[in-house]
Amino acid sequence: MKESRKSLAVGLGMPAAAILVVMPLIADTSVYVLGIPLLWLWMFAWFPLTTLCLWVAWRIDEPRYRDGQSQKKKEVNQA
Repeated sequence: MKESRKSLAVGLGMPAAAILVVMPLIADTSVYVLGIPLLWLWMFAWFPLTTLCLWVAWRIDEPRYRDGQSQKKKEVNQA
């Protein structure tokens, strides 16, 4: 159960916090990075970072699913 909470925090919590908490904090800045407003850079950076978070969450939770599949195979082989 602990792994599923960890994967939920990484897969949903981090991207949600990055958008819902940090974006309002940087919305009023006039900082530009490579000619791109910081807010736009932050939003577009989180597209691939969200994918990365979901991949990490899957890697954290994957052993639980793998163990379930191996148990099902054993049950089928015994029957």
